[in-house]
Amino acid sequence: MKKLVLILFSVFVLFHLSCIPEKCCMSPQPSSHIMAEKNGVSWASFYVRATITNLDSLSVAASATTDSIYPIGKLDSLNIKILYTGNSTYSLRSRQAFYATFTHGITKSYKLDTTYNNVLNITGYETLHNPATTNPDPIKVTGTFDLKFTDPNNPAGIHFSNGNFYTLLNQ
Repeated sequence: MKKLVLILFSVFVLFHLSCIPEKCCMSPQPSSHIMAEKNGVSWASFYVRATITNLDSLSVAASATTDSIYPIGKLDSLNIKILYTGNSTYSLRSRQAFYATFTHGITKSYKLDTTYNNVLNITGYETLHNPATTNPDPIKVTGTFDLKFTDPNNPAGIHFSNGNFYTLLNQ
């Protein structure tokens, strides 16, 4: 009986030690994310949706909550839309980015600060091939952004700095 326990324990230890953390023990990454510093405080989305149309219009939308006690009480929404022409830096104009907050039924929307150098940098646009499925191949889009919105209650505005994102688009 001792030999059986010793053998089972040895098998368990060998199996456990053979697990390479980089390959088998990591949790899967979400299919999309957007992160930034909003006025110097970490901001991350819980929902991201991206689309691309036949006219090469790329739209990325994100939602985040900043109220941990009542999460649906305050919702932030950030939307960026460009005419995609390739991996490049895009200077955003007034109607290409939108930010709004929804707090207990009250909506506040903010316009892009046109005096600031608002940029979206698409760093990757890659079709991911998966021969194991007949579903259309998704497209992985990655990038960075730096945006500033005007706020009538704060002369400094609302600044999204060090922003980065990745998302999977379905064709």
